[in-house]
Amino acid sequence: MIVFIDSGVLGILVNPSKIGETSDCEQWLYRLLSQGVYICSSDLCDYEVRRSLILETQKKPHLHSLENLNDLREIIDFLPVSFSLLIQASSLWASARSQGMPTADNKSLDIDIIICSHWKELQEEFPGRYIVIATTNVKHLSRFTEANTWRNIQL
Repeated sequence: MIVFIDSGVLGILVNPSKIGETSDCEQWLYRLLSQGVYICSSDLCDYEVRRSLILETQKKPHLHSLENLNDLREIIDFLPVSFSLLIQASSLWASARSQGMPTADNKSLDIDIIICSHWKELQEEFPGRYIVIATTNVKHLSRFTEANTWRNIQL
């Protein structure tokens, strides 16, 4: 099994409050890792979460969310955004638009489509493996990929 973590789940994992949903999500992550599940995300998801954390840290310097994100990079892989990935994402974006299924505004970068392209690349690299995106946005991602909420992804 391969689990790709999107920005929403990354945000939960790096929350400095280790109670409630954050604690549950962290336990979920470590349980999957201990069972040999390959867990990854994207450098683009890191960017999306990191920019918000930097803004938040400027207002509340005592928060440790950035440190948590840096620590998470030691535990899971973050896939680069390559030119070939962007070519695939461009085609998927145009296809979604022509089918009347956009996942974001026309002027948006549409990170969801890039995440879907990461998923497609993982499928090509690991044929036959179950690959799922752990997300807080099942609606958009499940149009093009296997996606589920993190709580529903179990080995």
